[in-house]
Amino acid sequence: MNRAASALLSVRELSVSYRVRQEHHRVRLRAIHGLSFELAAGETLGVVGESGSGKSTIARALLRLVEAESGEAWFQGRDLLKLSNAELHPLRRHLQLIFQDPIGSLDPHMSIGETLSEPLRVF
Repeated sequence: MNRAASALLSVRELSVSYRVRQEHHRVRLRAIHGLSFELAAGETLGVVGESGSGKSTIARALLRLVEAESGEAWFQGRDLLKLSNAELHPLRRHLQLIFQDPIGSLDPHMSIGETLSEPLRVF
């Protein structure tokens, strides 16, 4: 059941931690804790923060490129965090991660509009 039927994407209490090595032992580094937001169809969400603040981790967790510790991420009536890889695969064509590195993300031979609309033409 989609908790926010009117939202295209509804994220509730998303938390992600990494295990990192520090002085000969592993510690837990909390990257995201308790993040919640809703995004309606036609809306745009920009996530801004300093390097290492968790911006890319949010997108990676929603696409399941990193594992979330807890939370829900409802998209088209399905919780992305609970789907099998086979169930998630067709939904990934509707989700796009745009990396913050403009040199690696943007083609200097294309306008921003062309770059952003290219995935829509492909799929």
